[in-house]
Amino acid sequence: MWYANFLSSTVLPNAATWSNMVALGEFLVGVALILGFLVGISAFFGVFMNLNYLLAGTVSANPIFLMLGIFLMLTWRVSGYIGLDYYVLPKIARFLGRRH
Repeated sequence: MWYANFLSSTVLPNAATWSNMVALGEFLVGVALILGFLVGISAFFGVFMNLNYLLAGTVSANPIFLMLGIFLMLTWRVSGYIGLDYYVLPKIARFLGRRH
């Protein structure tokens, strides 16, 4: 009920803006996951978007994508060996004053 109210009062009156933001978000999450860049954070935002689709009533393959996103969030450390996170995570750790 609350989500339907949010959609009808906030999203629908500004459909063009929201559709552009959704397309940009999907693009950025997809590119980040393909490149292995901040995989845990990217997967979180992918799961967040997917949850919004599920709350809006879309089913299709979204439950499978939701489970894959949760799997990526849980296994984000592996990306530190094969993706851009190999280079990025040590720099972030040094910036935050932590050992990687």
